[in-house]
Amino acid sequence: MTAAPHTTTGTDLAALGVVPEYTDSFGVDRDVPARTREALAARFGHTARLAPQTLVATPGRHHPRLYGTLRTEDGTVLRAEGIVDRPGYHTLTTDDGVSHLVLAAEEYLPQAPRTFGLAVQLYAARSRDSWGIGDFRDLALIARSVAARDAGMLLVSPVHAMAPGRPAPNSPYSPASRRWLNVLHIAPGEAPGAERVDLSGLAAEARTLNESRTIDRDAVTRVKVEALERIWTVIRHDEPAEFRAWAGEMGADLTLFATWSVLAGIHGGDWRKWPQRYAHPLSPAVAVFTREHADRVRFHMWCQWVADRQLAVACRSGVTVCLDAAVGFDFGSADAWLHQDLLAMDFEVGCPADPWNREGQRWGLPPFDPYALAAARFEPFVALVRASLRHAGALRIDHVMQLWRLFWVPADGPVSDGAYVRYPVDALLAVLRIEAHRAGAWIIGEDIGTVAPEVRETMAAIGMLGYRTEAGAASGGNPENSVGATGTHDQATIAGVLTGSDRDDLLALGKTFDDAELARTLGALARQAGLDPAAPAGPEQVRAAILAQHRALAACPSRIVVATLDDAAGVAERPNMPGTVDEYPNWRIALPAPVEDLLAAPLARDLLAVLATGRR
Repeated sequence: MTAAPHTTTGTDLAALGVVPEYTDSFGVDRDVPARTREALAARFGHTARLAPQTLVATPGRHHPRLYGTLRTEDGTVLRAEGIVDRPGYHTLTTDDGVSHLVLAAEEYLPQAPRTFGLAVQLYAARSRDSWGIGDFRDLALIARSVAARDAGMLLVSPVHAMAPGRPAPNSPYSPASRRWLNVLHIAPGEAPGAERVDLSGLAAEARTLNESRTIDRDAVTRVKVEALERIWTVIRHDEPAEFRAWAGEMGADLTLFATWSVLAGIHGGDWRKWPQRYAHPLSPAVAVFTREHADRVRFHMWCQWVADRQLAVACRSGVTVCLDAAVGFDFGSADAWLHQDLLAMDFEVGCPADPWNREGQRWGLPPFDPYALAAARFEPFVALVRASLRHAGALRIDHVMQLWRLFWVPADGPVSDGAYVRYPVDALLAVLRIEAHRAGAWIIGEDIGTVAPEVRETMAAIGMLGYRTEAGAASGGNPENSVGATGTHDQATIAGVLTGSDRDDLLALGKTFDDAELARTLGALARQAGLDPAAPAGPEQVRAAILAQHRALAACPSRIVVATLDDAAGVAERPNMPGTVDEYPNWRIALPAPVEDLLAAPLARDLLAVLATGRR
């Protein structure tokens, strides 16, 4: 008799952190397909054995398991008798010889003041002096401008490092590394040593790129990299002492990222297609390559220092700068190369079908194996948060549900074959609290969409701000511990709805949308501004609707309210159209005028005044 094949039960899966069934946004109960069950059971059955036990403790508070020999983060060894007195990352060895990671974190996150600000797509926010794309100098300019009008914060699109080469990637949410910075946001003329070379011709060429609203990242890359190379040629044998010290502080991770950047420039931006000898960052061939290309590696390290230096200036320009942490990184990215042993490369992150994306979504990002991440003492997450808060005063975590669970889609299967995988949320939140307190920074969790009640309860309990995009009068229901906004980069702008141009874009793309819901939104916008929803909308009607919306938003309970710079400029186009790649110019639409002009224009001036008055 042939034995029946083994099947993994829901109980087995749940014990391994897999949600065996879930209810989708249409209210339909979904079971995880058998094929996916077996693949996840096989993976976690192995990696779960590698993860150490993690204890989350509050300094000064008794923990029933905190007994044994404690080695603190600074190397001090002492006897723990139920209490740890200092925050940080410690190691406990119990009397039976078992080792535990101890995350000692304050109970609450630092708290934000009641204030207002702007949400800025940095690439789109070009000034007259920009080289075809918004840069860190422009960010400082915006910060000074809004600070003069009593604003307290800027929420900035991700500035993560992107892969070199052509075609240049456009989406800031599919980075090469979440720890390092996008060098396209460098203002070359502000780099130390720029005064020693002639950049006038390149600057003039780059500024012609500002004449088109479509951002050409290939052209921007060519002129900016050439400019930076000219500066490097002059200063390479006379490196600034500040750079040498910074590079030493950043250590091996910086060298590896710079090495990946050089390899990507030669062999392409996907390490999986490189010669096999370079497939792993710790291979002897990679070490040889680093030595043989030492000058080029050093150049990329220097570019990161220049970017870091310019971001630091922007973060000291009068308002709290809040950076945005993407959910993940590309399969072929530097972070995937560096952390490949901790990733599930046979799955990708996505989300089930919902009313806005009826086919579901695949985001092209490999997920961390939660057990492998714990075995690595959460170092990739620690590095991400620490790097994000090196200069910024706040951090927004895109799709904050990633700390609780992610939807894993088989790389070779449909979205409907996906499953939710749980993450060690208590440990990840402890890391957040440790790093936020060290930086004195506050944290925003983007919790839009279908979010389990316990997620928002936990966020509120530790002082993490949520994110709400309720429009008009509905924003009056926002909780106090939230950031209130009228939209996100994925949603229609006020001008887009009122003029009907967003509906036209959806029709042209063949996108499925709820026409009745769009009509309700248009009607609500018009009524709030005292307009006729059936009448054509020109600039004055758009202005009235934008100010009315933000007047209501300013009065809402949210601790912080933000207007998008797109709405402040009366822009009709969305920055990103979900579910499209090249069909729509995602992440490539610049603002219609130099940002200094837009911020001085009556619409932006009055919108910021409305927010300031409402906050007072």
